[in-house]
Amino acid sequence: MAKRLIEKRNITPEQVVKILSKNGIQVNEDQAKIILDFMYILAKLTVNQYFKKY
Repeated sequence: MAKRLIEKRNITPEQVVKILSKNGIQVNEDQAKIILDFMYILAKLTVNQYFKKY
């Protein structure tokens, strides 16, 4: 993503590369950043949906 939200991230792209490589998936750091952006957005949407008041 071109614009990353300013928030604390606990997992680094380097950690993503290492974790995925242990599972047979090869990615570079740029791809890992995109994966992390997607995962954080998905997690945020999930939490918001779960706690949404009806």
